[in-house]
Amino acid sequence: MTPTIGIYLRLSDEDENGKESDSIKGQREIIHDYLLKNQYLASYETLEFCDDGFSGTDFQRPGVTELLRRAQDGEISCIIVKDFSRFGRNYIEVGNYLEQVFPFLGIRFISVNDNFDSDKVSNNGEFIGRAFQNLIYDLYSRDLSVKISTGKRVKAEQGKFITAFAPYGYQKSKEQKLVVDEESAPVVERIFDLALLGIPKAEIARMLNREQVPSPLLLRKIRKEKLFCHCVNEEYLWHPATISKILKDQRYIGDGIYGRVKPKEVGSRLGRNVPKEEWMIVSNAHEAIVKKEVFEKVKAGFKNYHARENAEVYPLWKKVRCGVCNHGIPRKASHKKNKADSKSTYCCTASRYSDRFSCYCEKIEEYCITSAILDCFNQLSALTYDEELDIQHRQQVEEKIQIAQRLIVQNERKLKQIAVAQIKQYEAYRDSNIDKQIFVEKKAEIQRELGETKKALQGENIRLGELQQELEEALDKKRPYLLSSLTREAVETFVNEVMIEKNGSIRIVWSFRDVF
Repeated sequence: MTPTIGIYLRLSDEDENGKESDSIKGQREIIHDYLLKNQYLASYETLEFCDDGFSGTDFQRPGVTELLRRAQDGEISCIIVKDFSRFGRNYIEVGNYLEQVFPFLGIRFISVNDNFDSDKVSNNGEFIGRAFQNLIYDLYSRDLSVKISTGKRVKAEQGKFITAFAPYGYQKSKEQKLVVDEESAPVVERIFDLALLGIPKAEIARMLNREQVPSPLLLRKIRKEKLFCHCVNEEYLWHPATISKILKDQRYIGDGIYGRVKPKEVGSRLGRNVPKEEWMIVSNAHEAIVKKEVFEKVKAGFKNYHARENAEVYPLWKKVRCGVCNHGIPRKASHKKNKADSKSTYCCTASRYSDRFSCYCEKIEEYCITSAILDCFNQLSALTYDEELDIQHRQQVEEKIQIAQRLIVQNERKLKQIAVAQIKQYEAYRDSNIDKQIFVEKKAEIQRELGETKKALQGENIRLGELQQELEEALDKKRPYLLSSLTREAVETFVNEVMIEKNGSIRIVWSFRDVF
């Protein structure tokens, strides 16, 4: 099979106005030129992975994720980038991949502009220079992130729209202003009018889906805009949560809202919600779609829900999905005074706002799902358990222990014999029975034998300890591995997802391969 090279290209938002060589096209040209000049690599097949608009401060990028997955599956034997900063600006993680992960997987890594080839790297500290270089990149990235944030804040204060995507109902102009979108703005007005009449959000979503009005995601797909999310069954539907988001969005009355979410730390892609009093609100930043009085009346109809601090991450968190529409099903907990009466349930609500799906719409108690997982897992574990094989394994380990013990006794006896031989040789030399040259030769021979015996004894002692540890583990494993309760750790380890099928049955997708 012809070896495959993974070509990785990355361009972040802050690079868009940079050098031409930093563009995706420029990176591609540099790499292909390098491959053409290398006769050996030119014969490889190539696969391209690209992250356009992603920062290099972490590895939560779709392109690099797919690249690393294929590398782990053995589909890629070499990875090539324009320079280290394209692969990542977090020098600790980059260094870990170059020093630990890629050598373990047997993958060659080439950085063209850094003149780095892992097949040619020596152990004379060359990589330390690379790591230091990545440290500089990391510091530069963080400093640049702060400067970009400051620059965006100044633009926001001037009433410019600085976020990546315009809200539904608007389009982003070249002057970084929000302008009303003639196609989708009437839909926003209609949503507010319906809400003002007291029509529930789920019914509004159902009406729009029935009329096949393009949802925000579908409209972006039609316009071939960037999408950083996965669709559900290739459908982009109106959802009650989408309606709720529009009805709560103050930007529809012409206000610019910024700073609602901030990175947890400089350079991080993980965000945290910011209290409303800390938001930056710029009045009359753009043309309004909805009158302020309408917005306030609709807002008054919302119930005030307070987000719970430190929400519990329950065992089946983000694991339950509908087998018909493929939507995730969140847990709904009923909180009662008597905890024994409190029950958590799962129920797909897609059929409430769309006629396209015939999902199972009855509530399923969490206990039923966890019991099914425990029963199935314990049955699989029992099937894979072979008591005779365990007994045979323990017997083999015990035999190896006996052999190791015999070898230790033999080596200890040999050490005593060598000690006696040393004394005899010395006495013979002292009594002038042998000359100095013979004594020196014999002494060197005895010392060599002594060193070899001590090394063998030490090795057998280490081996004996390992075998005894193995025997202890084998004795502990007298029964199959059974789960008594379902924990988050167990679910993350063994369960990929749980599907609720059309007839209400539960299908468990395991993280391991079913060999039966």
